[in-house]
Amino acid sequence: MADLAKKSLFYDFLARYGGTDFETYMASSEPDEDYLNWNGYTLPYVFEGEEKEYAAVRTGCALFDATPANKYRITGAGAGALLDYVTTRRMSRLPQMRATYAIWCNPDGMLNDDAMLFKRADDDYLLMAAEVDHFDYLTELAGRFADATVVDESALWAGLAVQGAKSCAVLDAFGFSGVDQLKPYDIGYFDLAGGQVMVARVGFTGDLGYEIWFDRGLAPAIQDAFVTAEKALDLQIAGYGLTTIQLCRMESGMIVPGWDTAQTFEDPEFERSPFELGLGWNVDLDRDDDFVGREALLKECANGSRFALRGFEIDDECELVDGAELFATIGAEDIAVGTLPSVSWSHDAARWIGLSSLRTEHADVTDCFVTIDDERHACRIVGLPFVSLPRRRLVPAPL
Repeated sequence: MADLAKKSLFYDFLARYGGTDFETYMASSEPDEDYLNWNGYTLPYVFEGEEKEYAAVRTGCALFDATPANKYRITGAGAGALLDYVTTRRMSRLPQMRATYAIWCNPDGMLNDDAMLFKRADDDYLLMAAEVDHFDYLTELAGRFADATVVDESALWAGLAVQGAKSCAVLDAFGFSGVDQLKPYDIGYFDLAGGQVMVARVGFTGDLGYEIWFDRGLAPAIQDAFVTAEKALDLQIAGYGLTTIQLCRMESGMIVPGWDTAQTFEDPEFERSPFELGLGWNVDLDRDDDFVGREALLKECANGSRFALRGFEIDDECELVDGAELFATIGAEDIAVGTLPSVSWSHDAARWIGLSSLRTEHADVTDCFVTIDDERHACRIVGLPFVSLPRRRLVPAPL
């Protein structure tokens, strides 16, 4: 069956330095090898070069087109109560004009999905979920609450992740005065070309960064603003693809449902609870109200988790793939102790890094190995994150 991925809104702009035009790219690329079909749109693994794209994030500024994400506007006096029931923390207590990383579970306590949640007012939220369509689920639950409405606004909003060491300087060059005063997870509104841009100091790279959201009709003015910023700062601002996203988020110890969990819920062995993913900080079991999965998570706390999340490093330049099985020699026996759900080659470190999911009884092992084509490759289990950058939290943000 032919792949139906279309050109994303900002593909041409993100590929303008060394990338290829969309038709040429699609003619020479294979789905799942060179790009993903993200909600019907093409998400390249690489636009120009993975080392250059990574360096742009860590030393300059680079862009990711977040427009294909699912966007749900949840409004009404009962909006907060609905989100309190869906998610593992009480979102109704989040201050206005703040964003947060939200997660929610199935009734069995397995992570269902995660998203960025933007609280614009006590009765007005925006939930940005990457891939899975949760509209029917949210709408069904909304029926339990007085005055809670869920509207799919995916077609209305365009968005870019503006990430990297110079991301604040770029937005300041837009004329967004005071953008450097936004604290992590703050939201601000800024005027541009007769429209309004919602700016949130959030990101998925573990670096200084922002997400900007706006009406699709404002896209040409947004592109012009980046060109103006490039000239003012003597800086190339191009796109980065999935390969750089994966490396940056693994360096920061961030998880992705569907990568670090199966997210099919057919076999619990391939699903994880928040506690098994290092997300226990995002679960409030002391709440006096109920939420989806609470009973199962309470039982897990009483009985213990099956898995623990760690980092790993492999020095060999081997053909490592996501999901590789992990072994350790215990006594005189080689025992399967876990898996490597997400792996990435770090050019700077010249080694494989990523996330390891260890069975709890083996969570303290440090020396393991993977087997590839009958050859053993040593694997070190390490703590997370690999990278922690102070500029990510500095206020004012560096210009």
